[in-house]
Amino acid sequence: MYFLKKFFLNIYFGVAFSIVTLMSLFFLPLSLVVNTLILGWPIDKAVRWYVRYYGFVLIKVVPFFSPVEVEDKSEGIDIPVIFVANHCSATDPYFFGVMPYDCAFITTWPFKIPVYNIVMKLAGYINANEGWDKIYKKASKLIASGCSLIIWPEGHRSKTGKLRRFKNGAFYLAYKLKRPIVPICLINTFKLMPPGTRLLNPVKVKVVILPQIMPKTDKEEFEAILELKSQTKKVIEEELEKQKFYYKGAITNFSSQKVI
Repeated sequence: MYFLKKFFLNIYFGVAFSIVTLMSLFFLPLSLVVNTLILGWPIDKAVRWYVRYYGFVLIKVVPFFSPVEVEDKSEGIDIPVIFVANHCSATDPYFFGVMPYDCAFITTWPFKIPVYNIVMKLAGYINANEGWDKIYKKASKLIASGCSLIIWPEGHRSKTGKLRRFKNGAFYLAYKLKRPIVPICLINTFKLMPPGTRLLNPVKVKVVILPQIMPKTDKEEFEAILELKSQTKKVIEEELEKQKFYYKGAITNFSSQKVI
């Protein structure tokens, strides 16, 4: 039964993904004209919102039988912020389509994909390979415009589903820009499509938004960054542990692709 579900899921989603992507590319120019000329948005903001709706359709509308669930524990978010999330799957960026905010990714691999890389540049997303001087300059400009940032603090996808070591980048930006960190837990994306695989597994996915954490700018820079990083990693680890029985008693076994 499980393999039958997986077979039909991949047939269905492969067709739906292709249709939605082609339609999105077709209507992108019209959307940009409307948003820039009528609403007066800069083109990068218009593209970011279009990408956000593209992700929303893929994770909330297309999977009508199993839309992503969102659990908001944030108690309010002081936009703009720096969202940091665990990273387990190539599908992870799409789940930020549930965020009703103007957001820009700081990442690498989508810049290497044809067509995607053009959209990434138009949207003002930041290539993490550009070096910290350029990253900081672009991040400062985005934050000043009211745009939040999305960063994977682990740098690369986890091959086990468990948190890897966090890098300092996101927390350095939070400290220097004096903006809060908002931890995000992506539940079951590792089981949905683990690194090294190309097929989806029939599992439920949840996005958990945790309370924001302000950097302690009254402390020495290095100490404050390490404390913020440690605190963020701890709350994400604790939430992942709480969510391991997510969805109707299914045990999250990170070494397995099946729902037990």
